[in-house]
Amino acid sequence: MNHHREGETADLVVIGTGLAGLAAGCFAVNRGLKTILVGATPGEMLFASGALDLLGIHPVKKQKRWQDPWAAIGALIEDRPDHPYARVGLEKIQKAIEEYLSFLSAANLSYKGRDTNVNIATPAGTLKTTYRVPASMWPVVEGLEKKQPALLVDFHGMKDFSAKQIVEVLGKQWPGLRAERLDFPGSFMGKERVNTLMAEELENPRVLSALAAAIRPSVGSARLVGFPAVLGIRHHKEATAELEKDMGLPVFEIPTLPTSVPGLRLKEAMENALRNRGAHLLVGTRVVGAEKKDKRCLNLLIRNGQHFETLEARGFILATGRFIGGGLVANQESIAEPTFGLYVHQPPKRELWHRERFFDPRGHAVNEAGLPVDPSFRPCGADGCALFENLFAAGAILAHHNWMREKCGAGLAIATAYAAVQAYRECFA
Repeated sequence: MNHHREGETADLVVIGTGLAGLAAGCFAVNRGLKTILVGATPGEMLFASGALDLLGIHPVKKQKRWQDPWAAIGALIEDRPDHPYARVGLEKIQKAIEEYLSFLSAANLSYKGRDTNVNIATPAGTLKTTYRVPASMWPVVEGLEKKQPALLVDFHGMKDFSAKQIVEVLGKQWPGLRAERLDFPGSFMGKERVNTLMAEELENPRVLSALAAAIRPSVGSARLVGFPAVLGIRHHKEATAELEKDMGLPVFEIPTLPTSVPGLRLKEAMENALRNRGAHLLVGTRVVGAEKKDKRCLNLLIRNGQHFETLEARGFILATGRFIGGGLVANQESIAEPTFGLYVHQPPKRELWHRERFFDPRGHAVNEAGLPVDPSFRPCGADGCALFENLFAAGAILAHHNWMREKCGAGLAIATAYAAVQAYRECFA
């Protein structure tokens, strides 16, 4: 067993490489901070559609949908002063989103949108309210609005994505949409078509050409051709452009169930951009301990396989997500934060975690469990006082929000990451 104890010093260590952790890295390098990111697995990014939600529904119990996300955030801040958005404030949220989108553009990841919410199709055929979408999904927004004739393709052997089902559910709102199932033109062992393997195959010009040739007889009057979101990973732009050239028509993507290729595109593009900007990414590592003294975190002990290393920094941001990312763990009695043993806001009894009906529009109390923070986004105890002077938190691990029902997951991750980095700078300027 190798114990490396020399240590590595940074301005800021970000724990977690989901959207909140990567966004915190983006804001940190933009401010010239020596930054290290520590992350064990892709985690929640495998579930990310690639779309960036800001706020679609408020209040949750009334299921009120908003076209103007900024007006929605203003209403939420007024109604929910404990919500993370209220702690950030409207002006900082706007600055965070603008800076983050600029970072994605510089990372060669194209997003489109308006200053309002838009609707895209889901793999269930329902509509999802969101704020910004990958460029390959934007034709869905306009196709829906203009009712353009469109062909939606899926592949034999592909699980959890049915073009026919999407057309049946979405048909009343998009009457010009029809479905076609094809054999996938790439080579696979076995019958199952895996999202990531298809995406890699579709970066091959020969496979793209074969796909275009297979589709042409079915195009008919279609003015758009749609696919599950598997049109390449690292060379997605080139694959999409090549397919559009071969087809002579615009193409679009609809998100899939996990594993999400757009989520992986976003993760890889951000990681590469962060490395190019000087950040050090320790992917595949896990925090197994922390040295603390007088309300300060001095360093972290991290593990990669059998290798141990100590990381020293002036400040730390905890952005490990909730249950999927491992930021929170639950047993039969309670919910705990495993990295630092922090206080977790949660229902007082296990039987109060969930309501009787699973789809109760008010949501479940367990969905608002997480870390309470002070105005500087430092995790607090039950008394409201910060537990550490140099530990901050961001993203889904925070308490007092229900990002899934509120349709604010990406916006909350980005805005709170911005606030945490800004708080670090104010504390250690």
